[in-house]
Amino acid sequence: MLIESPAGESEHEFRLYVTGLLAEIYGHLPDWLVFKVGRRFEHQGKCFREFLCPSGSVDGRIQLHAEKPEGVLRAIIIQGTHANVAFCAVIRGGIETEFHCDELRLAD
Repeated sequence: MLIESPAGESEHEFRLYVTGLLAEIYGHLPDWLVFKVGRRFEHQGKCFREFLCPSGSVDGRIQLHAEKPEGVLRAIIIQGTHANVAFCAVIRGGIETEFHCDELRLAD
């Protein structure tokens, strides 16, 4: 999963945002919930960072929260495959929009 990260945002600032988001979703930050921050990507002029969590259910909870109109203030990108074809979608303001995965670029 990728989570929008404003240009110039440090990894520490991104972690603070994500930690706050997770605390909001769960009502507190569970002791078992650990995550890493991965690579930077760009999509349609916006910056995103990888959210890497060993528990896949956390991605699911974030996605469900993002599908609410005011659930997540930042856009998220989900990636997967369907019938062996790559699938990408951005969720912003509760609206999911598919896009061609080739539009996602690894940032420097």
